[in-house]
Amino acid sequence: MDTVERLCDIASRIDHLENCAEWISRETANADAGICQTASLIGALAEEIREKICNMVKELEINEEQQKLN
Repeated sequence: MDTVERLCDIASRIDHLENCAEWISRETANADAGICQTASLIGALAEEIREKICNMVKELEINEEQQKLN
């Protein structure tokens, strides 16, 4: 499995986590505020993780391009 496939796998897992968190949040909105808030937090953290991974990949691409130029 190459790097791109691993990144796609990670992105897929993050998407699944975020979708599950959104579903749990919707389903528990009226029943259990604590679970609903926890699910919302998980969704927000999943989005943060996705953003950080994207930023890391962009930085690596920029560094690789700069090394090719040198």
